[in-house]
Amino acid sequence: MSEGKKWDYAGKIEEMSDEQLKKRIQDAMDFEIKNKIRPIPYLGGEKLTIEYSYPELQARCPMTGLKDLYKIRMKFVPDKLIPELKSLKLYFYGYEELPISHEHIIAKIYKDFKKSVAPKKMAIVLYVATRGEVVTTIALGDEDLLKFTRPDKEDNFAR
Repeated sequence: MSEGKKWDYAGKIEEMSDEQLKKRIQDAMDFEIKNKIRPIPYLGGEKLTIEYSYPELQARCPMTGLKDLYKIRMKFVPDKLIPELKSLKLYFYGYEELPISHEHIIAKIYKDFKKSVAPKKMAIVLYVATRGEVVTTIALGDEDLLKFTRPDKEDNFAR
């Protein structure tokens, strides 16, 4: 969690200036998640494609502080490292109190994962819980990995 950091929120979106919002976004992007993704060696010798799905990702609206809910799917081709799964889950927990928008949370996770594990290829899809009848899905990464092999409930999360 974003322990030790006090975040101030606006009661309404209209109460936050563009400068305040820009600073909030930058602070969230620069915020160091306490729980690191621990890389472990991949010694299997085979070319793998690995998929993870995590249905409980949470963060805070950067303006109001209300909880935002997400489901995330990740797919990557490892090089020399893979993430230790408990550390990945704890890393995701680190977002629970962080005020960050969905467009920025996916970018931050993508950058942190690439820095930690250094995969050959990688893609992430973020399913955002419906807000005000707006269904949002965000994809980032290598296009050839954006087709996931296992059907999952995440595809219907925002509907």
